Amino acid sequence: MDTLSELVGWLDPRGRMDLRCLFGEDWAAPHEAIGPWRAPFHILLRGRCELWLPDSRALLQVEEGSLVVLPRGSAHVLRTTGLESEGRAIRLRHGELVDLKTNLRQPAKADTDILCGEFEFPGRRRSILLDALPETMVIPFAQHPEYGWLQGLVRLMAHEIEQQRAGAAAIVAQLSGTLFTLAVRAHLATRPELSGVLGLMASPRLAPALQAMLANPEAAWTVAALAGRCHMSRATFAREFARRAGTGPLELLTALRMELASRLLAHGGQDTASVGEAVGYRSEAAFNRAFARHAGVTPGRFRRAALDAAKPA
Repeated sequence: MDTLSELVGWLDPRGRMDLRCLFGEDWAAPHEAIGPWRAPFHILLRGRCELWLPDSRALLQVEEGSLVVLPRGSAHVLRTTGLESEGRAIRLRHGELVDLKTNLRQPAKADTDILCGEFEFPGRRRSILLDALPETMVIPFAQHPEYGWLQGLVRLMAHEIEQQRAGAAAIVAQLSGTLFTLAVRAHLATRPELSGVLGLMASPRLAPALQAMLANPEAAWTVAALAGRCHMSRATFAREFARRAGTGPLELLTALRMELASRLLAHGGQDTASVGEAVGYRSEAAFNRAFARHAGVTPGRFRRAALDAAKPA
């Protein structure tokens, strides 16, 4: 399995589309923070707007045919470009498939059309993939012919929402989950300043080390052994790895092991000792100490909390 597929599989994202926004002039749609394990997304099908991030005081322009993802669930405001007021009143109408927000008496005359949804990452565990993503990803798929696959997916989702035929809700939910992986793939292709695991994935020289750790996290890896996988000297490998990833090889290996351990514990099929052995710890006590440093709780407590959260209300 390729590296991105492996990391997305560990994260196990779930997607849903729950809102369509049809706006005329002078509108502002604020969104409260919902992170860290929920990430809102917006698809601008028609029109243009700006994205305001109050915490970082960043202002981004969003063009028609763009996907916006906020991986950390940050507070944000979508609004008319240059708007200095609260805008016209927005009404909510409940629908069978998605709800509708509009500031128009006749929504069909809207010049701005936005689909809104949310990614959820169950398990409440740290993720080196999420850690490597920026606060905001804006992907202008309509401006790049090479993103035809992303545009095709968006068109299918919009069509299903518009037609509301049998099975539309299931189709939109499945496509929404796929959308996260496509967004990360597009981010990988367009951002040369990538860091963390994304920086390693984008580096042909260093990617073999990450692939080796993911393929065999239980192996007794050393810096020298990982450097050998990359056909580099130990010193050069350690220096380049830290520059790209922002951390050392063995520190990243530990983070990978703990993330995998979290996933295994949350599934509840193995005892603590077996999970520890699966991620490279022959001593249960050593695994317990390492996991507690990483997660802030013991493996047993983490597993109980994950299983309780998974029980139906």
